Amino acid sequence: MVSKAKLYAQLDKMEDELKLRIVPHLENAAKGKNDLVFSTTEFNPFPHLRFEADSETESLIRLGRQILGLREKLGEDASGTIAERICWYCREWGNTDNHHGKAAQGLALQFLEEISGAGP
Repeated sequence: MVSKAKLYAQLDKMEDELKLRIVPHLENAAKGKNDLVFSTTEFNPFPHLRFEADSETESLIRLGRQILGLREKLGEDASGTIAERICWYCREWGNTDNHHGKAAQGLALQFLEEISGAGP
């Protein structure tokens, strides 16, 4: 059985990787260079964008899910973590109940602010 110390080390490494990869991806979107940054297969409600999923975001969500699973295994709260919040931002971008919608650029800026003010 893997020790908890090894699992925590693995969790730290995965969370560091997620943060390292997501920040430049969001910075690019915040500059208006990726309007589909939150477009993913799982959270995309727009049929015309079904095949326009952002591959890096898809990869980041997979990593995030691994992190969330490991946190659950360790009994750690995931609220407010980057892994949890990336899914929220993808859902928010695709929220069709909000008739004003949320621009990817604004959400990316908001997410970057959140990341810079919080831990993993």
